[in-house]
Amino acid sequence: MVQSKHADSRNGPIHWTQSGNDEAPTTQRREERLVGWSTSELAELTGTTVNTIRHYHKLDLLADPKRMSNGYKQYGPSHVLRLLQIRRLRELGIPLADISSVEDDHEAQQLALKRLDVELGENIAELEKAREQIAKLLQHGAPIDTASEFIDIAATMSSPDRSLMSLYSRLYDEATMAEMKTIMTATTPYDREVNDLAEDADDATRARLAEAIAPSMKEHLETNPWLLAPHHGMRGDVAMGQSAIIGSITELYNEAQIDVMQRAFIQVYPTLDVAEEHRERFTAFIKARIAEESG
Repeated sequence: MVQSKHADSRNGPIHWTQSGNDEAPTTQRREERLVGWSTSELAELTGTTVNTIRHYHKLDLLADPKRMSNGYKQYGPSHVLRLLQIRRLRELGIPLADISSVEDDHEAQQLALKRLDVELGENIAELEKAREQIAKLLQHGAPIDTASEFIDIAATMSSPDRSLMSLYSRLYDEATMAEMKTIMTATTPYDREVNDLAEDADDATRARLAEAIAPSMKEHLETNPWLLAPHHGMRGDVAMGQSAIIGSITELYNEAQIDVMQRAFIQVYPTLDVAEEHRERFTAFIKARIAEESG
């Protein structure tokens, strides 16, 4: 078999030819094997995944590769560098949708980085807050869904009380929640007995417990008369918030527990030492509830 080589007048690449039927590989094909990669190889080389590469193609962030004579895709060094560039921008938090608009515009890059710096600062603050909450939950052995204001007293609270306070923490401002924590801290043995009350408790037991919790209920209502019409410190839609509270109470507490609380309230209400405006607000609250249920 005879081989020869020749170069064109422009000093182009050297091509090998031979007299037989088999053709020796050209310089171009040798280079394809030396510096070309398949999709999976490119993914491994750049620390990404095949699906990610395909996604970048769909977004037109990564140019399509050439195909070899056998039809397989072959990525080159430009694809490696481009993928590393995209990864770097993603590491900094640049959204994929913004990459094309900032990569060649220095001013846009600076604005994007400043915006990201603010966002990262906020995210770090949120993460630090979450870590503090986790530390408190671990310290007190509190259930994971305990509202942050009640973590240190969670052990003395019933599961329904914790759930209700989680709703309160969503609806009320910090000052109101501080008042609620004071109320929840001042529990009595009778409160705990009500927490354990079975739904089929007899009338005598209900009457006894209502009588027992009445004094502490009276004290709480006189100290925090806003409880008579619980929209004090409420954020957002008041009617919706009050409806959520009432609905949650009927969901969390059984009929006997609610009956005991109602009996105690009926007993103490006439004797409450509160300003008339609070009674008027309570009356308006009850009328609104009746009208809502009737409608």
